[in-house]
Amino acid sequence: MSRGRSEYDDPIEIVRMARLAVKEANMRATRMQAQTTQQLQQRCKDLKYWSGEIDRELADVKEEHDDLLRCYRRLQVCLDITGRANRCNENCLAVRRKKVQVGDHTSDRVDLELHKEKDLMAETVRQMKDIGSKVEKQLEVNQAARKNLLRDLTLKQEAINLDHKSVAMGVDGKSAAARTPDGDRLDYREGAPLQRMSEYSEWIENTGNNLNYAARARVHSRKIAQKLAQSVREMAQQLRTEAIAVESLLKDSVRNWQEWKDNLHSQVNAKDKEIKGADGAIEEIAFSLKQKSGPLQVALSRQNQRGLRPGIELCNDKAQHALHQELMMLKSTFLSLENQLDKAKESRKKLENDRDKLQRKLEICDHNLTIDNEILRQIRSSYPHEIQLSGFLLSETKEHR
Repeated sequence: MSRGRSEYDDPIEIVRMARLAVKEANMRATRMQAQTTQQLQQRCKDLKYWSGEIDRELADVKEEHDDLLRCYRRLQVCLDITGRANRCNENCLAVRRKKVQVGDHTSDRVDLELHKEKDLMAETVRQMKDIGSKVEKQLEVNQAARKNLLRDLTLKQEAINLDHKSVAMGVDGKSAAARTPDGDRLDYREGAPLQRMSEYSEWIENTGNNLNYAARARVHSRKIAQKLAQSVREMAQQLRTEAIAVESLLKDSVRNWQEWKDNLHSQVNAKDKEIKGADGAIEEIAFSLKQKSGPLQVALSRQNQRGLRPGIELCNDKAQHALHQELMMLKSTFLSLENQLDKAKESRKKLENDRDKLQRKLEICDHNLTIDNEILRQIRSSYPHEIQLSGFLLSETKEHR
């Protein structure tokens, strides 16, 4: 009997040991599930924390991106307004070409300043386009950073939902069949295959890289926006300073032309008075000649009449001498008056020529004065103000105050 008992174990003991093993296994499984649930909950907290960091970074990147986009639009407005200023400059130069040049045209300070303004505008447009290309590249970088963050945030939200379900399974005591992405059930292993998972360090590094890339893009975007605003403001001030110099020279030119016009007017009036005096002298000399022609005709008639005396009576007596002297005196006076008349007419002709020259200069002066007044009062009045050159339209100034 004792031999039979030694050959096999007591079934009751086996059952007891099995129950103990099952109880111990269940307790160990419960502890491990609790630990896993805690780790899953901690993981959910980590995911929420990093999701919050990504969400904040997304908001910051979006703010900087929107600010840079506003600056870019402002730059486009600046380019458009600078184009208007350039057209104003070209119109001024086109109108100035209609001027009649007096003296050396290379010494015209207004034309020199207008060409200087044109060169400054060309350089300003070039700088604006360079800044615009940098802004466009930075906007693309910002979009790429936002895209990476959005993708990372989406994946983390999905991971949070899945881990929440895993926590709920552990709390509710439910089990779910684990399948591969292909749908086949895994044998001897719960969840996805480990070889298909990334390492935790890789996960941290990927999130950190995305955040750092976005932060660098955000900082660089802010620097570009600040540089853009400062550059546009400085260029606007330079253009406005140059415009003030051009307008100042135009005012000086108008004042000089006006002074010259007044001076020419006074000279023309003086010449008119001299011509009027010369006309009076000519009329007076002509009248004197007309008066002298009568006595001269009488003296000539007497001389001819006495030349008809017959024979010895045709002698050179005192009467003949007196008649001859009278005739010579009248002829001398008549010749003198004719000479004075010729001189008076020549003098009047010179005065007329001088007046024509002055009148031509006056017409040139009036023409150039009209051109400069047209540029100053009409064309230059369309030149943009400094606040427009800075990228804000006059209608928008109240909104930006």
